[in-house]
Amino acid sequence: MKNRALLFVLFTLLLVAVLFIALREPVEDAGVAGIETEARDAGLELPRMDRKAFDSIGSRIYQNETGGNREYLVHWNAGEDFPSLGIGHFIWFPEGVDAPFDEQFPAMVEFVRQLEPQGAAMPAWLRELEPFAAPWSSKAQFEAALASPEVNELRDWLDATRQQQAQFIVSAFAQRWRELELPGGRKQALTGLLQQLVDTPAGLFAVVDYYNFKGLGNNPRERYQGQGWGLVQVLDSLLEVRAGAGGCDDIVGQFKSAAASRLSLRVELSPAERNEARWLPGWLQRLAGYLPEETLADRFGACGFRVTPYVQNPASDAMTVIWLSNSKRAGQLRLSATEPGAADSAVFESNPVEATALYYHPAEKCRLADCSEVKPPWLHQIRVTGLKPGTEYSYQVSQDERAAGGRFRTVDDGEVPVRFIVYADSETEPESTGKHALWSAANGANGRRRYPLDQTDGYRHNLEVIGHRQPDFVAIAGDIVESGGEQRDWDEFWWHNAGLAASIPIMPALGNHDYFGGPGELGKYSTEDSERAIRKYQSYFDLPRNGSESGTHSERYYVLKYAQVTLIALDTTDGQPHQSDRDTNWRLRGENDAGHAPDWHPGSAQYEWLVQELRRAQQDSRFTFVMFHGAPYSSGIHARPPGILPRHDILSAQPIRSLTPLFLRHGVDAVFNGHDEMYEHSMLAGTEVTPAGVESAHEIHFFDIGIGGDGLRGPDRYVDNPYKVFLAHLDSPEVYSEQGVLIDGGKHYGHIEINVEKGPSGHWRAQLDPVYIFPLLDEDGRVLGVERRLYDDRLTLISNKQE
Repeated sequence: MKNRALLFVLFTLLLVAVLFIALREPVEDAGVAGIETEARDAGLELPRMDRKAFDSIGSRIYQNETGGNREYLVHWNAGEDFPSLGIGHFIWFPEGVDAPFDEQFPAMVEFVRQLEPQGAAMPAWLRELEPFAAPWSSKAQFEAALASPEVNELRDWLDATRQQQAQFIVSAFAQRWRELELPGGRKQALTGLLQQLVDTPAGLFAVVDYYNFKGLGNNPRERYQGQGWGLVQVLDSLLEVRAGAGGCDDIVGQFKSAAASRLSLRVELSPAERNEARWLPGWLQRLAGYLPEETLADRFGACGFRVTPYVQNPASDAMTVIWLSNSKRAGQLRLSATEPGAADSAVFESNPVEATALYYHPAEKCRLADCSEVKPPWLHQIRVTGLKPGTEYSYQVSQDERAAGGRFRTVDDGEVPVRFIVYADSETEPESTGKHALWSAANGANGRRRYPLDQTDGYRHNLEVIGHRQPDFVAIAGDIVESGGEQRDWDEFWWHNAGLAASIPIMPALGNHDYFGGPGELGKYSTEDSERAIRKYQSYFDLPRNGSESGTHSERYYVLKYAQVTLIALDTTDGQPHQSDRDTNWRLRGENDAGHAPDWHPGSAQYEWLVQELRRAQQDSRFTFVMFHGAPYSSGIHARPPGILPRHDILSAQPIRSLTPLFLRHGVDAVFNGHDEMYEHSMLAGTEVTPAGVESAHEIHFFDIGIGGDGLRGPDRYVDNPYKVFLAHLDSPEVYSEQGVLIDGGKHYGHIEINVEKGPSGHWRAQLDPVYIFPLLDEDGRVLGVERRLYDDRLTLISNKQE
């Protein structure tokens, strides 16, 4: 064993020495080691990279591997015989372990050590470790040591050397590609593809991340039934795709699709006992991040997708798959069950319909010179029925010369855990890029301070964390886009969400912004223009039907039954009569006043429907949740009474408090809202009355989670909320380091995660976790990355509906 260890150390030192020989050409930013950007014998030239480039690559790989959670810099995956460490989750074998995967942690450590003092000082125990093998022999021993001083030192060092680790990944890739031996002209052909990829920022990251993620592909032991999944195998598949690519020349998208096919094949061929299918959705989500942000010009080409496929309206035996294309040609949907022993597979052809509602108003300010000339896309919608409950399916859509797909799971009606996530107020628009929300402190200081992340990045990081958690569905409590009548704002929404929605259904509720036609010539809240906005919403989403006699009210409110959970989505955007103390939007006209927005007060169709659904949920579900936009209990401006400023509000949510007795009577557990763009938790106590007439004390919790990606407001000076339990603005004080860097607390973008499961005692419980996306800052206030953290307001609900 000592001889083996000695040989390994010598090999590692040799590899690092070779890598440093490759560092002949310094980058432009002094003080950062550069990489030799030419693999000359292979004909591959990498671009020059400076500190900013390495920071960017390192930050994205860190996000991909850890989900933005610093704790996962030191991790041991279930079912594996070794830990994975650092931003790249570099494998480190314990002594005696011989797994068929590339071990890179020792080489990374030696590489980073050579760069000191740029990085932090390496822990003494790590520097002196001999033999240099992981000091934990099992996952159990590793987890027992997670809180030890040694592991904390290691985590701190890995956190402080992210940039150097990124340099190692790029350097190791360049060196290993140079040394790669392939028969005949295969290497030259693959190098040509690589060159086309690395010549673009998106392609460079895709190649480097995939290499770090799944290896080069030249290890003969990294095979299942003779098939590999590394970079070489993906490039082989890409070569075949490119040979018949035709007019749709999107090499990064083709690389992503080739990688997805290879990983899907790996799962299919993997040993059943490894259950690798559990990892595939996360892998595909990671690949979705390879695609660069597209411009409108990219989207409006002659072929391919306007919006890539996404899933909607989940049921135990059905799911809807939707996509939008630039051409009116039919597309093809291939569907197959992924679980062992399942033989279900089917092929469907779409019947495209022109989505005439998705046009650009002449007054819209688009990224193109004149987007009004852009034709509406073609909508493809297939409702797949006859599926098996609680079963995972994979699907792929072929449209013109492009392909995209994902995975989904049908609803399991049995006693299974459910995870869903809710947020509000994403309010997407092109102007979100570069727009930093006002970020006032609780003590009133820095009233004009701006949040370090702009709204685009804040929302993007929020969605990345959501995707990493793999919920069964995501709900949005209104204000999906900035202006529902502006097509460009819906484009922004789908640029953010298409990857997530490929496998996770999005269940929205309508907010005032979704009814808003747009400023100025776009019509504001005029009946014609608000309905133009709603038609866009209805074009994109396929939601459960509500039985409304008014066709225009279809999908504006609905109920989702998901295993032990009922979620009721309401449209409370307008109350009747117009401009009264019962009205929630004094600019919008409702169904009884020359408009179309549904009323929700007693006597309305929506109210009668709500009563029936609450009764049904009280009988059939362990937990009942309700979602609508305006938060009736809040410390924000929209908790003012209806009316005209300064002490009133024309968008007041206060009238919706009239529904609270109904919610209490039927045992609603929690209500999710937005509108005031803050995180606030309120609680009211009352009495539940069961269908049998039995009365019992009951509490209902209201959550304003309007922190999706727009504003980050504080309380209003004219409002007092006596029902407040927690308000992030006041109850999560900012904590600063000695250097004046924010290290914890404060108000941030985020969401609420709900996990419903049966506890050890047999009682069903719902754990509600308020999540915030914390920006990690350096001493100059620059954002280095983000972390998922929880506000100190976790809530556990216990169902009183037991067997």
